[in-house]
Amino acid sequence: MRGFARGREEGRRIDLPNWSMLVKVTASDTLGRLTVLEGRMGPGEPGPLPHVHEGHDETFVLVEGRLRFRVGDGFHSAVAGETVFAGRRLAHGFGNPFDEPARYVAILTPSGYEDYFAEVAEHVARTGTAPSRTLTQELMARHRTVLAPHLPDPGSVPS
Repeated sequence: MRGFARGREEGRRIDLPNWSMLVKVTASDTLGRLTVLEGRMGPGEPGPLPHVHEGHDETFVLVEGRLRFRVGDGFHSAVAGETVFAGRRLAHGFGNPFDEPARYVAILTPSGYEDYFAEVAEHVARTGTAPSRTLTQELMARHRTVLAPHLPDPGSVPS
């Protein structure tokens, strides 16, 4: 492993409609131990369907704006400066139901799940549409992830 500095706009870009990620620290940088990415999510973006990872943990640090998280059976509207942790085998998801864009840093341990988002982005670029629920399940399964049971969010309408 080696140390390095990446510039503000440097990294592996993953673009989805109304949502982009810049992978700043990759699996190859850390021998698969860690991925760090900067995400930008536009207003009204529902984000990924709630899911459960078998093989990695995720930590989110909100830098700007707000995001709505599901972690386990609870929900939380995170604001800039807050950190949200979702350990493996715990149902979670997030989106931006608010009127302003949000920016966050995500830390994945160990690395690898960024490849799922790259596969989704490739599908969108090729077809112009988001993957179906069935294809989403297939793509997630490749990365040791399954969809979580639906849980209604009592605070889903922003105030």
